[in-house]
Amino acid sequence: MLEMSVRTSRNAAVVATMTVAVGLLGMGVAHAEGGFDSSIGGWFPGKESRHWHDLNHDAARTTVRFSGCKVDGASRFISATIQLKKERRALPDPVIARDNNTCETSNFGRQGENWYYFNLSRINGGDGSGIRLGVEKVNVRY
Repeated sequence: MLEMSVRTSRNAAVVATMTVAVGLLGMGVAHAEGGFDSSIGGWFPGKESRHWHDLNHDAARTTVRFSGCKVDGASRFISATIQLKKERRALPDPVIARDNNTCETSNFGRQGENWYYFNLSRINGGDGSGIRLGVEKVNVRY
């Protein structure tokens, strides 16, 4: 009886150790450093997103995913040109990358440590005169 109890305790210890190890191994690769979910309503070119601080503690790419896109003042949604911008003090913020988002994911690659945001530069390929963008779900990951 004592031998069975020792074996059971040893097996339980091995299972517990393996569970912790697997959990620790998966922690770093499963999730991006940060992100937020939002929506867009009535945007015109020039409007910008919330700003975020990428600490660059991981290898995650900066992505912006749109779903549920629509436009007011146009017959249909075709694309929204968004620009990833990097904040700079006392200087204009440079455009790091731009993408014609057709209600999908824009992948801006891995970015260094800094504050970032995206802005809307075009709607359906034009300056957006009289057109406003709406997006049901915006998912930003960095």
